[in-house]
Amino acid sequence: MKVITLSVAGSMILAGLIFSTNSAEAAVVNSAISKNYIDFIPDEGITKPVDPVNPDEPAPPSPIDPIDPDNGGTGNSGSLTLDYVSNIQFGTQKIMSGNTTYNANNKDPYVQVSDKRGTGEGWVLTAKASELKNSTGESLQGAELTFKNGQVKSQSSNVSEPPTAYDVTFDNRDSKKIMDAPLETGRGTWLDVFSGSDGDNSNVQLKVLAGSAGAESYSGTVTWELTNAPS
Repeated sequence: MKVITLSVAGSMILAGLIFSTNSAEAAVVNSAISKNYIDFIPDEGITKPVDPVNPDEPAPPSPIDPIDPDNGGTGNSGSLTLDYVSNIQFGTQKIMSGNTTYNANNKDPYVQVSDKRGTGEGWVLTAKASELKNSTGESLQGAELTFKNGQVKSQSSNVSEPPTAYDVTFDNRDSKKIMDAPLETGRGTWLDVFSGSDGDNSNVQLKVLAGSAGAESYSGTVTWELTNAPS
């Protein structure tokens, strides 16, 4: 019985050796290398506004800002574009006896820039605010518009280094830097979002001096400029 057992075991070992040898003989016979190609060119089309709360959202809300329903974006086209700027609403406010700071009604006001050049040259976004004036051209003297605590956002899959965002208080004279993308940063679509409470956003404010406001409407502009090189 022992001899039979050894004989069976020996047969199994021999079969294993034959199988192992056959496997080695079935290894690679030939090999070759293929190549993959893609060429990129800058996109000169329009980049639509994305969702300021979640830039990954494939279907942004419409309108983007319920406080600003007619604002569908700038419509700018090109490989470096300013795609969206919010119109800020402060609503109807009471005239106070002292200096008063009013918060914006917009919950998620933002600006959006897209760099589709593929060069990594960098860019700078600046803005300049005008004085607020009434229907007869009288100024709301000393009023100051402030943007602060902006959140820089992009799609989560964007591998580019982000631009830098800045707090700004406009003096109604000079341009102020809003975002700055040094060399090799800021590629793709980037947002600077000033989120706050709905109807009471303390990250976008208007300071009004005592005795400056009349019982009437005032309006002003902010001129945004995108430059195609870092500062």
